[in-house]
Amino acid sequence: MVTAYGAARIVTMNPAHPEVVLGALLVEDGRIAAVVPRREAKGVPVHDLGPVTLVPGLINAHTHLELSHLAGRVAGGHGFASWADSLFAAMRAHRSTPSDLAAALAAARASGTCFVADVAGRDAATVRAALKAQGLGGHLFRELSGRGALPDLSPQDWPAPWSPSVHSLYSTAPSLAREAKVWCASRDLPFSLHLAEVPGENELFLGRGGDFNDFLRARRILPKGFVPPGANAVAYAADLGLLDERTLAVHCVQVDEADIGVLARSGAGVCLCPRSNRRIGVGEAPAAALHAAGVTLCLGTDSLASNDDLDLWAELRAVRAMLPPATPVHDLLAMVTTHPAKILGVDGEYGSLEAGKRAVWAVLPPDFAMLP
Repeated sequence: MVTAYGAARIVTMNPAHPEVVLGALLVEDGRIAAVVPRREAKGVPVHDLGPVTLVPGLINAHTHLELSHLAGRVAGGHGFASWADSLFAAMRAHRSTPSDLAAALAAARASGTCFVADVAGRDAATVRAALKAQGLGGHLFRELSGRGALPDLSPQDWPAPWSPSVHSLYSTAPSLAREAKVWCASRDLPFSLHLAEVPGENELFLGRGGDFNDFLRARRILPKGFVPPGANAVAYAADLGLLDERTLAVHCVQVDEADIGVLARSGAGVCLCPRSNRRIGVGEAPAAALHAAGVTLCLGTDSLASNDDLDLWAELRAVRAMLPPATPVHDLLAMVTTHPAKILGVDGEYGSLEAGKRAVWAVLPPDFAMLP
């Protein structure tokens, strides 16, 4: 049975039919049958959603759902080392429960999120079950670190869809990072890593020492035998062959003009997490310069250990304040719809409102609806 959902305006993010005024989404068996002017929905029951603007369901490109139980339990604002030590202590003192995940995901869904890219660990099956219970799609990244060889990544080990990622280039041996990326590339799967997030990260790789270097060595986070590559984090990632159109480079706070050029030429997606960066105290990514260079930008909320909530509209407001006032709303919406959908390989299901895709949408908040 076909059902129609009417709205004052539908922003589809489909270049062929970008907007429908006084529109209707025709839905059958959970899929979009068509997006049409309401007058064309003849003979179909219409559920009027009111004077709202519908947009595609939002995609959160970077979360750590297993840390949802740490909301309000990790101190921030004093830099990465202080935050990390507080996080480690909180993880030892508190255990995650399914109810923590359920509450976090229910709130995310209520704010318009339909899909998440989550960095998961030992509780991957619990995360997948929580996503299913909330009716949310998700891609799980199995995070690797250390110096060992690539483990056996048998498909049955993890609840699909998933692929390996690496934590960062300061916690992972270059050989392991390369192997993980090659594994993903050979199967046309997305790859992710935290990149250029922390002040001192570039100095570490350039062999200049510093507080971050001392922090990592004191806590034995650096892989044994670590040798500074003599390049900034972004250049190092490029040299290792980690950056391409299926890579999500998360954070990219500590980047300069040359790094931005490398990112733009590689085609890699950069996932900005501005509220998390602010909470931890690691600085602010040069969002305007990244956008101007044509870097494919996505947004993530990171975790409740470093953010107030998993609300992507709040994240989008934070990024909007970092961009020129005339930035089109289409560019902003792309960061939480078409861009992550393409990088994650789910653009056949999510990212735009068009025939054949999943019938998932969000309501554009009034402060975005007034933008050009």
